[in-house]
Amino acid sequence: MSRRTFPLSLDGRSRTVQVDHGYWSARRVVRVDGVEVLRVEPRSFRERIDLWQSSTEHVFGIDTHRLALRVRPGLLTYEIELVVDGRSLSDGLPAGPLRPPAHGRYSYTWFKVGVAGAVFFVYQLIVLGLFGPIARAFGGPRWVLAAEVAMDLAIPVLAVVLVILAWQTDRRGRNVTVALAFLALILFAFRGTAAEAADLALPFDEESVAFAGWQPAPMDMRRVTFVGGPEVEFANFVKVRFRRLEPGAYLLLRGHFSRLIVDMQALSASSR
Repeated sequence: MSRRTFPLSLDGRSRTVQVDHGYWSARRVVRVDGVEVLRVEPRSFRERIDLWQSSTEHVFGIDTHRLALRVRPGLLTYEIELVVDGRSLSDGLPAGPLRPPAHGRYSYTWFKVGVAGAVFFVYQLIVLGLFGPIARAFGGPRWVLAAEVAMDLAIPVLAVVLVILAWQTDRRGRNVTVALAFLALILFAFRGTAAEAADLALPFDEESVAFAGWQPAPMDMRRVTFVGGPEVEFANFVKVRFRRLEPGAYLLLRGHFSRLIVDMQALSASSR
């Protein structure tokens, strides 16, 4: 909260105008000789953002005199000007029209996009740094799959949020078209996520395999190919260190629709 005090003489009387301006709250309070005569307080966050980025004039009176408080956003600070009967108190010259802000108006939509991005970042930190490791260390295969779904759903949900935000912009047609194209691309890239989510409600498929080793690994470390067999994909948080397994008989636990492997257990001689 910044405070400016303006001493002035009106009709032979000394008066004191005190202006309080909240940098973050955008609240403006004017007192004349200690008595509050004007209060401007945003009623919503949207209104607060408008006050942050707009030059404003707030009119009040002292006896028969017309005064105006002008607030102009600068690059990092605000310019506070008091106008008395059409003349600036700082230089005594006619005040003229209200000057525009030092910077252009920034879009409220970009602020919401920033908030959505921050929430997405925190969510990913929680999944990758907390939920996933806990599922790997203490949970069973279903927890491993749940962590996989939680991670894979983040970007599609963010893309849906961007479509909603694009609908709220002034250039709705163009922005919604771009957002929908981005959503379609994301849904294609994460097309297996719906199958993974459906697998959470179904029993896992069990498949016995004679494991002889893996072929040389490609760039995608979760996709591997059995020697003399098919390519398979493991969940990100799978507990077993599948690349270090010795040859032998194993039981694969896989999602019914996604075919994602959530566990690979060695079979005992009696269960083969």
